[in-house]
Amino acid sequence: MNDGALLIPPNICGFAEVEVAHTQMRQHRACRIERCVWKRAAYYTLIRHGRITPPTLSPRERAHRRGIEFPTDTATPYPAEGMPELRMFQHVLDGLAQLALPAYPGNGRGR
Repeated sequence: MNDGALLIPPNICGFAEVEVAHTQMRQHRACRIERCVWKRAAYYTLIRHGRITPPTLSPRERAHRRGIEFPTDTATPYPAEGMPELRMFQHVLDGLAQLALPAYPGNGRGR
C-alpha cells in the first residue's frame, strides 16, 4: 500500500568495511545496481572510501559510444491479458492534454 510516503535508502556510514564491499561486488557481478541493494550498498561504500570513481556517463551512453546494443528490460509486471486496451491509454493522454491547456473561453475549460 502506497500512502504517498517516499522511501529513501539510508546513507552508507563511515564504518562500512571496504573488503566486505569488494566481496559483495564480486558476488553480485551479474546484478544491476538499480535492482540489487547488496551491490548498491557495496558500490557506494567503495565510492565513499575512494576505491572507485562513479562514471560520468550513463550505462546507455557508454554502450552507445562503444557500439554495443544496450539491453532493455522486456519483462512486464503484468501479463498481456491484464493490460488496459490502447484506447484507454489514448483516453487518459487526451484528458491530460486537456488539463494542460490554458483555461480560456473557447477551449471548454473557461467560463
